[in-house]
Amino acid sequence: MSVITHPLSIRIGQWIAGRRGPESGAVLLDRRRVYILPTHAGLLFGAAMVVLLIGSINYSLQLGYMLTFLVTSMAIVGMHATHSNLAQIVLRGVRVEPVFAGDVAIFEITAANPTTADRFALRFSFAEPTVLAHWYSVFRQRAPLMTAISTAVPARGDRSIGVPLPAPTRGRLPAPRIVIETRYPFGLWLAWAYLTPALTALVYPAPEQDPPGLPATGFGGGDGVGLASSGDDFAGVRPYNPGDPQKMIAWRLAARSDELSVKQFEAQGGGELLLDFESLPPAMDVEHRLSRLTRWVLDAEAAHVRYGLRLPGSMVFASSGPQHRDACLTALALHET
Repeated sequence: MSVITHPLSIRIGQWIAGRRGPESGAVLLDRRRVYILPTHAGLLFGAAMVVLLIGSINYSLQLGYMLTFLVTSMAIVGMHATHSNLAQIVLRGVRVEPVFAGDVAIFEITAANPTTADRFALRFSFAEPTVLAHWYSVFRQRAPLMTAISTAVPARGDRSIGVPLPAPTRGRLPAPRIVIETRYPFGLWLAWAYLTPALTALVYPAPEQDPPGLPATGFGGGDGVGLASSGDDFAGVRPYNPGDPQKMIAWRLAARSDELSVKQFEAQGGGELLLDFESLPPAMDVEHRLSRLTRWVLDAEAAHVRYGLRLPGSMVFASSGPQHRDACLTALALHET
């Protein structure tokens, strides 16, 4: 077992963070929540000051004493400035939009500065698995695993920060612990604090690429003609949406225009589509089926077709519109295998 994944190091990280659960509402970073330690450069700087002091003592250099104490006092003042640059910031988790599996969820955080001093070079990122892993990346000068967002907060002002987090699988994605850090002004000290916002992202299944066209079977007893991504009779085009199969793009039209369009066909059916989990080939695994149904939900919504979704143990009755699409995608995201 790696040291950075040892249960003891995880418990140490929880103890240092000072919080175990999600925090809702406004969270004040008072001085008890802000921690500070020297950076790699700060340790080298301290070693240089020790060598300079020893040399000044050994050779009785008055100018050496003056230089040592002057530069060291500046570093100590810098420590206070680094700590104050982060203290008294007020943080609040705002929202996170649903995403598809494989995309990046953006957790929106607001940082308010109630003081009269501007705050510079604040970095927001999701914390690495343990504190030891975080400090290993700091002292080894290695890039953190999570993408960091830098910002400045003006005096008596606020900023909105979108902190990215990869969403590899469908389902609910609670926000992990966020680390807020700063090395301003000299880079000799690193001050940091933690926040666990009470936000949870909804991750939809990833849409299947190049799936077969929408099923032509209908339900509901009506006679109607809907639009689908495949069929016998060409019905027109619609604007291209990310994830649409490339084979359905109207390339000849795209050559005469700056915008991509997708071909649409008339699909004969009962006026309403039923996207049924059980009707898919038995050889497909559960995740593949959910991926195809996700693609079909998006295609049916883009084609303005009334459609319903049937999953084992649940049913979303036929309708259309953004709310219906979101209800179907949510059912797919939370389907239990």
